[in-house]
Amino acid sequence: MQIIDTGVGMSEEVRLRCLEPFFSTKSDHGTGLGLGIVYGIVRRHGGKIDIESEVGRGSTVTILLPIHKDQVVPEPEIDEPSGKRNKRILVVEDEPLVREVISVYLGTDRHEVVTAVNGVDGLEKFNNGTFDLVLTDRAMPQMNGDQLAAAIKKIDPLKPVILLTGFGDVMLGSGEELPGVDLVLSKPFTMSQLRDAIAKFTSK
Repeated sequence: MQIIDTGVGMSEEVRLRCLEPFFSTKSDHGTGLGLGIVYGIVRRHGGKIDIESEVGRGSTVTILLPIHKDQVVPEPEIDEPSGKRNKRILVVEDEPLVREVISVYLGTDRHEVVTAVNGVDGLEKFNNGTFDLVLTDRAMPQMNGDQLAAAIKKIDPLKPVILLTGFGDVMLGSGEELPGVDLVLSKPFTMSQLRDAIAKFTSK
């Protein structure tokens, strides 16, 4: 299937990044999750997306899906992230779209992902499973990311916890430190930044 428009098109830099979660050229008017969600849906059905675009000449989006379940489209080549693969990661995020997109992209990097819808759910799943790393949003109902990180450290002091927050730059600028948090990653972040953050704790 092909979708073609005659709009403003994209530069090569934007084209290469347009499927990344949180990447947007709409400033405060966009979340940067639209194409990421599309990419996630296509990937979950064994397909792939190809995008061609040129500034001033519009864009062509080609979606390839397998016809039969036993005819799966070969996995597209992806950049090798630093650090070893196949880590088991707990993702705690109360926003469904963000949770879905992060999960899909971690899965693309061959990590095994378990998701939780809030801090309480995350703590329960942490207690009932084995994980190499925890990624958690900060602002969540019932139990926020700060509280979850502290609770996890009481159970396993050596377990890496990465906090995802839209106020990361403010926290880093003020020197704010949170007990139980090993690294703060500011939203919006790129896949490269997420990979680098994960690699700091999973490269051994």
